[in-house]
Amino acid sequence: MESLLLSLLVMHMYDTSDDITALISARICHDLASPLGAIANGVELLELSGVAEIPEAVLLADSVNCATARMAFIRVAYGFANSRSLMAPSQAQQLLSGNFADRKINLKWRISQDIPKPLAKLLFLLTQCCETALPYGGEIQLNQRGDVYDLHTNAKEVRHEPDLWACLTPDAARPALTSALVHFELARLQAVKLGRDVRVRFSDTTLDMTVQ
Repeated sequence: MESLLLSLLVMHMYDTSDDITALISARICHDLASPLGAIANGVELLELSGVAEIPEAVLLADSVNCATARMAFIRVAYGFANSRSLMAPSQAQQLLSGNFADRKINLKWRISQDIPKPLAKLLFLLTQCCETALPYGGEIQLNQRGDVYDLHTNAKEVRHEPDLWACLTPDAARPALTSALVHFELARLQAVKLGRDVRVRFSDTTLDMTVQ
């Protein structure tokens, strides 16, 4: 009886597919943290031994730093977001800058106050959507106007795929997504969960999103 009640409680707490996806993502990040930490410790030992400047050691250090930054981003964008937790501006800037550092994308988090983790999750997913449209890199700025959030992107070239971006509109027909583009659907689901509306505007060199 007790186990049945526990099962029902869990089903009540996490009764949507996106909740399950978030929990799976959090578990994967948790399991990868230890081996990545071990590799980072190995890189530190190489530095102490004086061989950190050889090409192989530099490549190893860069790779583990990128992987660690990417995992930190995934924890927020794909993991389970507690509505009672907040994200500080400095933490958001650090996580996003680290994730996009090797992608030639300069990200500026200009939201000055702490925001709830579920909202941060949505904004992180939307920055990844912006990345998809930037084949040669660019700049992404996030700003706040009261309860409205703006993402403004400048780039040498912005790719616009109308059917793909329609994923962000709740009532639009959605194309078949690949694993490389799943963040569009996850962003839509998170926006629906938060009761937010995402508007997108394009030009050849700019991409603007408004979350209201």
